[in-house]
Amino acid sequence: MDLDLDSTQTLLRDTVREYLEAEVPFDRIRALEREQGWDAVLWKGVCDQGWLGLPFSEEVGGSGGTLVDAGILVEEFARRAALVPLMEVLACGLALQQAGGAEDTRRLVAALLDGSAVPVPAFLESEDRFDEIALAPDPQGRLRGEKHFVDYAPAATHHLVAARSDSQPGLHLVDARDPAVVLRSLHAIGRTPSALVRYEDVASQRVGDARATERLLLVARALAAVQCLGCAQQALDMTVRYASLREQFGRPIGSFQAVRHHCANMASRVASTRFLAFEALHALERGTATPAQVALAKASASRTVPEVTLLAHQIHGGNGVIEENDLYFFTLRGKDRSLAWGTVEECLEVAARSVEDPREWLC
Repeated sequence: MDLDLDSTQTLLRDTVREYLEAEVPFDRIRALEREQGWDAVLWKGVCDQGWLGLPFSEEVGGSGGTLVDAGILVEEFARRAALVPLMEVLACGLALQQAGGAEDTRRLVAALLDGSAVPVPAFLESEDRFDEIALAPDPQGRLRGEKHFVDYAPAATHHLVAARSDSQPGLHLVDARDPAVVLRSLHAIGRTPSALVRYEDVASQRVGDARATERLLLVARALAAVQCLGCAQQALDMTVRYASLREQFGRPIGSFQAVRHHCANMASRVASTRFLAFEALHALERGTATPAQVALAKASASRTVPEVTLLAHQIHGGNGVIEENDLYFFTLRGKDRSLAWGTVEECLEVAARSVEDPREWLC
């Protein structure tokens, strides 16, 4: 695919970046981190701008854009360390859109776009594996069990729960405001709101089959790769800027060969990750993506972000190990996102399953 943005995508990127720089000061993010909260003010702005509708069809009130457009949006929010459930809501909405189905589901997608509904995925269980879902509804559709590491659960109006019916995984919609949904806050490394959720005999509605469940996983994994990319790109940009200003022995440290080599290595990792992440989104949009392709993109991103941010701290020196320096946002968020929706090892395990599959090299 061509990684160059067209004029509309460039305008989108620049508009979002300028908006976030103007409306989301880092001091506000620090205050939200201390409160273990999320940025409801920014979320209202996102909904008012209509950005959530980018990858959704016009039939449900969206803009008729693509997953690549959504990726541009997610990257810019990652580059600002914004505490909003953008990726989670987009992944849920796209899974619901693909599932189609009942009028209630279509109304939920419309409510998602105007900000009155905030659905987030609830996938992992105690086994901490995406391919092991034990939670199952009873014959009346009620759920009893736990989901672990549910990001932005305190902000959600609904949970899109992965559960097993008739030996097949599916998506079940749960009203998160039901008293039978009990949250226990978790302290995540990325300082984003997260919780262990216990469903105590709560009503649920099946809204997606195994195909929709896989779609949710693949879209979330690809967008998590873009979040890693955004953190790494921001760390790289901050480091290059710092190296051009910080002087030692009478000249900028960026003129020293060792620093140049570090920056070159960082840039190479970011560039390769960008290609794989956006190629995966492009393939998902066309319907040609495989689980292995998405997993390899996420594995690359999960490996890139800690390497890039650690080199960034090394170049910053002592100035890079204090929280007054904004670099820490991207180190912590990047590490968190490198673990979310599949670690390096988990994603390579997915890719390894297809190693012996035949390849059409000339297609």
